Amino acid sequence: MSGRFPVRPEEFESAFVEKVFAATPGSLRSLTHEPVGTGQVCDSYRFTCDWAEEGHPETFIAKCPSADPVSRGAAAIFHLYDMEVGWYRDIADNCSALCPKSYHADIAENEQEFVLLLEDMAPASQGDQLAGASLVQVETTLAEAAALHNFQPASGFNNLKWLDHGTGNSQFLESSLPTGYPVFRERFSSLLSPEILDLGQELVDRIGSYITHEPPELTVTHGDMRLDNILFHADGRIAALVDWQTCSLGNPANDVAYLIGTSFAVPAERRDQEQRLVRDYLSRRSNAPAFEIFWDEYRRHAFSGFLMAINASLHVEQTERGDRMFAAMAERPAQMAIDLDSLSLL
Repeated sequence: MSGRFPVRPEEFESAFVEKVFAATPGSLRSLTHEPVGTGQVCDSYRFTCDWAEEGHPETFIAKCPSADPVSRGAAAIFHLYDMEVGWYRDIADNCSALCPKSYHADIAENEQEFVLLLEDMAPASQGDQLAGASLVQVETTLAEAAALHNFQPASGFNNLKWLDHGTGNSQFLESSLPTGYPVFRERFSSLLSPEILDLGQELVDRIGSYITHEPPELTVTHGDMRLDNILFHADGRIAALVDWQTCSLGNPANDVAYLIGTSFAVPAERRDQEQRLVRDYLSRRSNAPAFEIFWDEYRRHAFSGFLMAINASLHVEQTERGDRMFAAMAERPAQMAIDLDSLSLL
């Protein structure tokens, strides 16, 4: 347990929860928990509360550091916990993009200990990265992406230092990818085609050009806008964006290309819809760039999902489902990059 807050579900005490919800001491009669979600960087739990008084949530979601030391170490290297706590602490309440309400957010200086208490969005459910998205899931998520990218804090970005972690992470990626990609290639040789694995090597060979490219605009970005990190209502419409562990100041085209590139299980459907989806997204943006300018950025960032799959798979605990998910995350945007001739922009 951290000196200020619990970091494992069994460490949650009634007094801590009562304080978070400004409840009368002793009013929480019982507290139980169960694991939820499939995250590999942190662990999430649904807590059920039995209150002796009204006015407090019956359930909440707690996010805690991963029990796996490898995943915790990766989170510290890439500042993942700091970025998510920063989002909920500093921005979420003032941005119109849909996300769970935060009840409590805290992090230790070592960036390996943190706690988030969030609104339980049930019965909304997580998207299925392996099965792919419906069109309405992509459309409604892009509307929330536009709301996120439109956000401008009243005091500017300078006071939100955690938004700058993305720059350092990009530099780390540039230096580590040449040695990491051969490991990825061997591990996924039975899950990905030689064409896609060869494309990955060409991308690695040009990674410097990809990283150093100056975007035409900078906004707050989610950075990992894929189905596993989105909750949906039963009708397919988005309920909330979750897992803000890669939130930073960046190129908004990265979020758009990442979402579209990783979501469609059938490439033909993505090809049929993507220009319309991009135009619809831009119509919701304030001060949006011209379509032609944004389209080139979108093409360039077709690689974003592929790069995330490579990097993440090398730095989190390996699981069978995780490998299948990372293979899907790599294959779909890689095909998108081939279709859009994205290498020609690097």
